[in-house]
Amino acid sequence: MDETTRLWLWLNYATNRDPRLFYEILSRFDALEEAYEAVGRRDFSQLADVRDTVRERLCTAAEPSFLDRYCGWLQKNGVTVVTAQDDAYPALLSEIYDPPSVLFVKGKLPEELPLPIAMVGSRSCTAYGNDVAELLGEQLSERGATVVTGLAAGIDTAAAKGALKAGGAACPVIGVLGCGIDQVYPKENQRLFDEVIERGAIVTELLPKTPPLAANFPARNRIVSGMSRGVVVIEAAERSGTSITADCAREQGREVFAVPGRITDPMSAGTNRMIARGEAKPVTCAADILSEFTDDAGDDVLNGAAKKVTFTSLGGIGQEIYMALLQGEKDADELLDTIECSAQELNAALTRLLFTEVIRQLPGRIYALDTIHTVVTFDQ
Repeated sequence: MDETTRLWLWLNYATNRDPRLFYEILSRFDALEEAYEAVGRRDFSQLADVRDTVRERLCTAAEPSFLDRYCGWLQKNGVTVVTAQDDAYPALLSEIYDPPSVLFVKGKLPEELPLPIAMVGSRSCTAYGNDVAELLGEQLSERGATVVTGLAAGIDTAAAKGALKAGGAACPVIGVLGCGIDQVYPKENQRLFDEVIERGAIVTELLPKTPPLAANFPARNRIVSGMSRGVVVIEAAERSGTSITADCAREQGREVFAVPGRITDPMSAGTNRMIARGEAKPVTCAADILSEFTDDAGDDVLNGAAKKVTFTSLGGIGQEIYMALLQGEKDADELLDTIECSAQELNAALTRLLFTEVIRQLPGRIYALDTIHTVVTFDQ
């Protein structure tokens, strides 16, 4: 670890990862080395108004033996340190208000992420929310996007699992923690953490050994949205922590999307409200997200080819819907007249086909095949 990184770790530790205080102290000196040397001499003339507790931490962390132990622990535990001045620091994150001065990383954090998309939602999600999060996570990752998630229970976990299903993605998922890099929260996600580290990365601004306290998560949420070009809200109650992430995203100038839910479901009250107020764009499939990020030619920034699915994978009712739509666009009532199934079964099959981008929905609840994003192949 080079000396500059050691000094960033020193000031980051002393300020207890408070970015405002970090940069305030840094601004009072011509260089970080000068600040370190002044503290070593116990010269606080330029830090007279700094709290005693901060000055004590500055002195403690300035001891060479402390920094040796600190840096040694990070290296022993496979933790990479990325400072705000490093090329590897996420460019989008540097644009936000109060960007973290230091990120602790396990895994591989690419210098450039092709299309980072955050997926957030309730910890106590419904089966519908879990399925949608996993499906969208997989679809986005398949198209080359990177899913950014808080790795908490519920929607976060489902989104990460979905992203990891996609084969060949350079960096399918990044997990942003609300605790130290050495903490696994929730505990049952140990295997998921290991998989994310193996194929992507976990990051945090919090010091090692910091427990997952509730007070940490609002600050964590600004990083989730700050690292991303867009934020997708899967499920959220009327008042929830997920809404804080959406608010952060809007303040940071990020695109906000929401998956609509049943009007009688309290777990969809937040997402439905965002859509109704124009605070989020409705999402029925991954294409709704990807289409917002286009180049001048109007092509997806990922330039992904249409994916292929087999006819048999559509399921019985799905196959009948596909064959009916081969004849042309149809609304839900026409499909119900054509296919022998209940309205509930039809709606479930339509939802699945929408999220797998086999079909697309037009105004007036009219359905058509989505031949741009998906090619259905017939078994030999």
